[in-house]
Amino acid sequence: MDAEKAIINRKSIRAFKKQIPSDEDLLDIVKIAQKSPSWINSQPVRIFIAKGDKLDAMRKEHKSINENPDVHTRSDLKFTPIREWDIESQNNMHNKRKADLSMFGNKFDEMKQVQSDNLFDAPAVAYITLPNNYTEWSLYDAGAMSEALMIAAQDKGIDSMPAFEFVKYPDRLRDNLGVRNRSFVLGIGLGYRDENNPINQIEGKRMSVNEVAKIIK
Repeated sequence: MDAEKAIINRKSIRAFKKQIPSDEDLLDIVKIAQKSPSWINSQPVRIFIAKGDKLDAMRKEHKSINENPDVHTRSDLKFTPIREWDIESQNNMHNKRKADLSMFGNKFDEMKQVQSDNLFDAPAVAYITLPNNYTEWSLYDAGAMSEALMIAAQDKGIDSMPAFEFVKYPDRLRDNLGVRNRSFVLGIGLGYRDENNPINQIEGKRMSVNEVAKIIK
């Protein structure tokens, strides 16, 4: 698969099959993603991949925490409510919400919550981390490497789901994964899409290229 096809064919998958990507494939896509640009070659990103019994236990704990009304999100990156985003971003979010409700009706929120509670049934999750004292420039590295990882995965037929859901409770991640002095920036579910689950029909529409880019001569 060439780069264009891999980028176009990648989409956020919210329900995965039980088939687990091999350790070899997971390490290979990380190795490929390491070729992404790094600010002043700082290479601050470290990736921790959970799978197997460890991830199963984390999945059960995540569901339990989500169901506890006394526990609230304390992500390492500040959570920003929709109302605090710029108006164009808010419009895009609201338009996607309308499309989702149009497709699934009142069942949508319940479907979404079930998959979120179960970490989308992802058989592997790659946690993207930065040092606790990272500079804002390092967020570029994290984003670039995350995208490269997902495209490298798609080239191997491995689907992905980048989501805030994976990093909602970073203190528990630090304990479960034995990670210290690192900030959890993003989690990426990795596996093979469940074609029979209707929630995988969801796809966010993109703005037109003329709205996004201008060539100035």
